[in-house]
Amino acid sequence: MIGHAAPFPTPRLFRSLLVIGLFTSPLFAGPEKQGSETAIEADEWYSVRLQDAKCGYMHSAMERVGDEVHTTTRMVLEIARDAARVKIAMTQSYRESLEGKPLAFNYTMTMGNIPVTYEGRIKGGKVTLLSEQSGAKRESVYDFDPEVRFAWGQLLEQRKRGLKPGTEFTVKTYEPSMKVDGALEMTIKVHGKETVDVLGKKQTLHRITSTLNMGTPIDTESWVDDDATPIISVVNMGIMQVKMYRTTREEALEGGQAPEMFVNTFVKVARKVPPAARSATFRLRMASDGKARLPDIPNTSMQTFKRMTAYEGELTVRRIDWAALRKIKTASSIGDDLQQFTIASTTLNIDDRRIKRLARQATKSAKTPAEKADALRKFVTDYVTDKSLDVGFATASEVARNRCGDCTEHGVLLAALARSAGMPARGVSGLVQVPSGPLGADGLKAFGFHMWAQVNIDGQWVDIDAAMRQTDCDPTHIALALMPLNDEGMMESLMSILPLLGRLEIDVVDIQK
Repeated sequence: MIGHAAPFPTPRLFRSLLVIGLFTSPLFAGPEKQGSETAIEADEWYSVRLQDAKCGYMHSAMERVGDEVHTTTRMVLEIARDAARVKIAMTQSYRESLEGKPLAFNYTMTMGNIPVTYEGRIKGGKVTLLSEQSGAKRESVYDFDPEVRFAWGQLLEQRKRGLKPGTEFTVKTYEPSMKVDGALEMTIKVHGKETVDVLGKKQTLHRITSTLNMGTPIDTESWVDDDATPIISVVNMGIMQVKMYRTTREEALEGGQAPEMFVNTFVKVARKVPPAARSATFRLRMASDGKARLPDIPNTSMQTFKRMTAYEGELTVRRIDWAALRKIKTASSIGDDLQQFTIASTTLNIDDRRIKRLARQATKSAKTPAEKADALRKFVTDYVTDKSLDVGFATASEVARNRCGDCTEHGVLLAALARSAGMPARGVSGLVQVPSGPLGADGLKAFGFHMWAQVNIDGQWVDIDAAMRQTDCDPTHIALALMPLNDEGMMESLMSILPLLGRLEIDVVDIQK
């Protein structure tokens, strides 16, 4: 494995995909008005499948509590990452008025053994958001769009619009795990009736598509009955397809099989790039099915992207000139454009005393910015002693305490220590050549999804990779998304990778040794 830490589809990306699967699953219908009171009570169970393997369940419940409507949805599943098994549990709860006005919400996700919680209170056009992970708490206040609706409010809108073919409307909602500082929009389209297979039984149902608009559209296809209760929901996100079938509680809770979500994401190539190469040029191409265009690939200090067509482009990756970096004796002043890469966030909780102590320890002998970057990289490589794939995701403080994780944990800790040491830092999510080792046999020619860090030296963003044990990163590091690792903008940076999963093809067209 790479320095004992393998490349993999980053847990933060995979977590985001699963959140989308839960978030875009259609609403279930509650009963209609009975007399002068609104009787609201619903309880639905779903079998959840990934890659057509039964791997978990979803349970949705709605009830009236006084003058409020409370909705809770919980999804539990298990995935495989090589030999590791990771259990994922997500719970969303909403409180709304009988008219559908949002009042409060709670969201908790546990991947591995580390829970992340968002709790929101809505009042006076503002949402007060409390986030917590691994004991690190942050409270923020954002404007709250008055048009936002949660589960009950969306259901009221769906009832008003009906199920007539051709009906189309847009609803706004709020999901802090995807975007903390604004509303999200979903466009709902109603199609005609279709006969579909529901766990071996034929049913004639209404087909509905829901499109989550986040730069990269995410489509969910649902088949619902005449009461608009979802019977089947399918969220297709490239390599990962989430399917949910309405069933009984007993069948939903039955055991299943953890689908492989690691080796299956490798992108195979015809030849390897030697580790000592100075540069490499790649042709990036989307699968010929024409379903997704090639997103813009960022230009960085290491790489230059040239688009050829909507579906194809050429990327040249070159090693950074470390000889020039070493000549820089003092750090330049940090301008306004870099301030966002120096602050604390839920992920990079640099105010933690342990983080501060480790940053001082790592850089105590460093005299120049280049020496500091190298010292930080080497420190994190050695400090994370348990190179484990079964960590879902962790904050920098959690990694500092447990010294456990894979490339995501290496990257997060490295970025946090760099910020604590006074260097602007951010994350990079992308691809790297799979090395020889247990996960990739010696003859395997492939790239795997990976995460590393960048620090800013004299205005230049410099790639450093603690998991790969590389300060001078080799030219197989293909950056697909630049990650600020702050509370705002995390999902937007990850969404650019989504169209590539299962569709990207790579040709190695030139190698300079």
